Amino acid sequence: AVVSTQSTGYFIQINLRMTYAPDSLFDSLHHQMVLYFETAHGPDQVVQCMEKLGYRVGFSLIEKATKDEARVKEDVDIVKYICKDLWNMLFRKQADNLKTNHTGTFVIQDNRFRFLTRVSQSEQYKQRGELYVAFTCGVVKGALANFGLPCSVTAEIDMSPTVKVTLTLQQPPI
Repeated sequence: AVVSTQSTGYFIQINLRMTYAPDSLFDSLHHQMVLYFETAHGPDQVVQCMEKLGYRVGFSLIEKATKDEARVKEDVDIVKYICKDLWNMLFRKQADNLKTNHTGTFVIQDNRFRFLTRVSQSEQYKQRGELYVAFTCGVVKGALANFGLPCSVTAEIDMSPTVKVTLTLQQPPI
């Protein structure tokens, strides 16, 4: 496997070879996906399309990342895995904060959310921010589904680029 030692970038696995891709490529790809879905499916469908795509990515990413590891079983440990390892895979940093009410609701906070750092902080662009967090919500939902934790995932943007991602685990029927 070929591994780059540069400090900024993502590793992309292609045919079991690791190659280097710069951060700007991932940012640009994400932005182009938003624009594509906006053009192809209309502004009303962008969030749904980005979440579906993110779900598939998150599910597959966890499947590949944990195939040789012992699977985490406890809800809290799984969400900690999301905050530390999954966040690091996506954004090359851990989430800044994790809170829980101990009844199945978790809030992950990222104070410098990668996809919002270049979006204006005005109220006009706050709505567009929703388009840029939808993919990540889908990734988290797909990852948790792979761990066997169905949930709802929502994101809240108080002050760009800070994002709070709320996970509400669905309790199994009694």
